[in-house]
Amino acid sequence: MVQHWSPMSQLQRGVEQGTWLMFDRSKRIAILRVVPIRGTDRSLIRSVTYHSDPAQRQLIGYFPNDAVGLKLAAVITWQEWIRAAGPSRSNRR
Repeated sequence: MVQHWSPMSQLQRGVEQGTWLMFDRSKRIAILRVVPIRGTDRSLIRSVTYHSDPAQRQLIGYFPNDAVGLKLAAVITWQEWIRAAGPSRSNRR
């Protein structure tokens, strides 16, 4: 089966439920995590840049916690990575 490249293909489920790690090849570039909205029973997907020091991570954005929201979070997170780091080779042979 042929697998086509997409920002979603760069996500791997994290150890914790509701967590995904985004990679550019083998480099970890972002963390996406389901977070509760205080005072409600709802939640959002929060995307931050990856840094080994959590205090150095930067917010990318909040997205709806559904299948479309996860795709949107992946696309926006990838676009922010490319904007900051330059062209990637992950989607090239």
